[in-house]
Amino acid sequence: MIYVDSNALIYLLHDVKPKSDLVIRHLARHEEVFTSLRTIEEASYIIIRVKASKLYGARGVYDIRRIVAEHGLDFVKDELEALRRLVEENNIAVLQDVATTEEIHEIMLKYKLLPGDAIIALTCKRYGIDTILTFDEDFKRIPWLKIIP
Repeated sequence: MIYVDSNALIYLLHDVKPKSDLVIRHLARHEEVFTSLRTIEEASYIIIRVKASKLYGARGVYDIRRIVAEHGLDFVKDELEALRRLVEENNIAVLQDVATTEEIHEIMLKYKLLPGDAIIALTCKRYGIDTILTFDEDFKRIPWLKIIP
């Protein structure tokens, strides 16, 4: 079993070489591939942030919120659909995140993680996933997770 983090999805989606090749290689080696709603949310936000920056000069979350309120999300419709297809075509099962507030805060403090990464680490633990496909060095501090590539 393997968990796919948002950066791996984004590199694959945008075919960022050589990282996308590494992602493809690792996905092919595992029969059971998972991600979670938290990771899909994060990848979707990255897509919105990058495109809003390119098209409208967005420089932060408040700019992005204003742009979305004014223009909607049609400017990322194709990329969001491509992300959905990527998950589907690679047979990546999307899990519900599982963590309590207390657990999230405990893991954040103990392993020096941001909240999203703490949720992902706890979700992996709850589902018995011990390997994460990520380019995020922060997960190296989690003793129950093996990082690849």
